[in-house]
Amino acid sequence: MSERTLLLGFDLGEEKSQMAVYDREKNIPVLIGQTEENQEGLIPTEIALSGEKPLRDFLVRIRRQEDVVVDGKISKPLNMLSYFFRKTLSLTRKDYPGETIKQLVVTVKDADREYMELIYAALEQLGIGRERAMVISHKQAFPYYVLNQKKELWMNDVGLFDYEGNTLTYYQMQVDRSKSPILVGVSERDYSGAVSLPEENKEHKAAVFENVVYGAIRKKLLSTLYMAGEGFEGGWADSLFRKLCVGRRLFKGRNLYVSGACLMAREMAEEKRLGDYLLLDEQMVTSQVAVNLYAEAKQQKVVLVEAGVPWYLVDEELELIPSGETELALQTKNVLTQKEKQFMIELDPLTGRLDRHCRLMLRIRFESPSQCIVTIKDEGFGELFPTSNRIWEKQVEL
Repeated sequence: MSERTLLLGFDLGEEKSQMAVYDREKNIPVLIGQTEENQEGLIPTEIALSGEKPLRDFLVRIRRQEDVVVDGKISKPLNMLSYFFRKTLSLTRKDYPGETIKQLVVTVKDADREYMELIYAALEQLGIGRERAMVISHKQAFPYYVLNQKKELWMNDVGLFDYEGNTLTYYQMQVDRSKSPILVGVSERDYSGAVSLPEENKEHKAAVFENVVYGAIRKKLLSTLYMAGEGFEGGWADSLFRKLCVGRRLFKGRNLYVSGACLMAREMAEEKRLGDYLLLDEQMVTSQVAVNLYAEAKQQKVVLVEAGVPWYLVDEELELIPSGETELALQTKNVLTQKEKQFMIELDPLTGRLDRHCRLMLRIRFESPSQCIVTIKDEGFGELFPTSNRIWEKQVEL
């Protein structure tokens, strides 16, 4: 039987993808498929169906939810993506025979919910459930990479220019060491319109890009700059890179996101090296959600939701047996402001059965990073006290 040991990062790109496995001896991510000719381990994002020419734009079709017709047969987007994952993940068998995936983190440029759900479903078809898989954006993979580098590289803010195709994005990572836990955030700005110039006009392109860079980092104290993406190939910006090295470090390459995803897989499955840090972005819950209850012979706070979790992944349940209480107190604490709130949810519909004569299922979900949905359902209490089928819900603004 294969042993689940692999901690795997997967950067799913529209034209090229990458995979990296965490090497426990070297303590670094190692690219899969890396050769002298292919130093960055780039894997074409393509599939071949029924002997046809490789289909290279299938991810674009998948995001549009378009079917593909081959030899008169319809291939669904989900099945195409699952096939690509199966084919690509099998490349790990060459260097890691007899080992299977313990934790997989897939990173994509833009992680909208519909696309993420499709990726989760494709992995589910391969037997990789959500307990072993996570889908994140490039923006989220960035800090996982940086925080695992030498601290001198991120003593101050860290910038990242991502240039792929006609898209130029600037990310900046900030660390707030005055808070506990230490807060890590990433801001984002799109500069795509500024560099949509003909390739042959490299001098003009370099001049425009230089203005973009200095505009983006003006009055910013940066320890390090990263330049990622195929767009920087060809040496057209190398003279600017040399100037930017004055007073800071600069790195250029294409393995930042896949390495960040791989390091996140390690963080999730094994070593909690970033336990003192809380990574936040606009998709993440900024408040802890908890309830006070009597459990294990003592009164205690039970945390249902931790801050730093993407809001769309939250779906927590807790079974409660009231002991005379007529309302439930929900407590929240915002990690940014340290402000605490308490919300009371009345249990009046169950009057007369609240003294250990009912079971309540408490469910916590989110509609946005700041809007929490609290649902309580009467589960009954055996044959003597059947469920009333009552369900009541409250929306809480954190």
